[in-house]
Amino acid sequence: MSEWREIRQKVLQRDNRQCQVCGKEHSGQVHHILPRSQGGTNDLANLITLCGKCHMVISPVPEWLLTKLWQIPSEEISAASQAIQDRINEVVRERS
Repeated sequence: MSEWREIRQKVLQRDNRQCQVCGKEHSGQVHHILPRSQGGTNDLANLITLCGKCHMVISPVPEWLLTKLWQIPSEEISAASQAIQDRINEVVRERS
């Protein structure tokens, strides 16, 4: 198994495959809290389990895609993204 797959599995197990933002069970996406493009690492402390919706809203994806796939009105995307980021920050504080 590749190193990333092993790390990913550890994160999913730690978080009980539950989105750490909305609580959706059986979630399987692992998000870098500090993006690798900004110096983030694959360290467990920098990774969190998210569901597909929360991951897409917090990630740099085109607004039209969020509106089409998740029916999030464009005027609500910024607030939704901020709410997700706030929850991620809260989880990080709780873990430290």
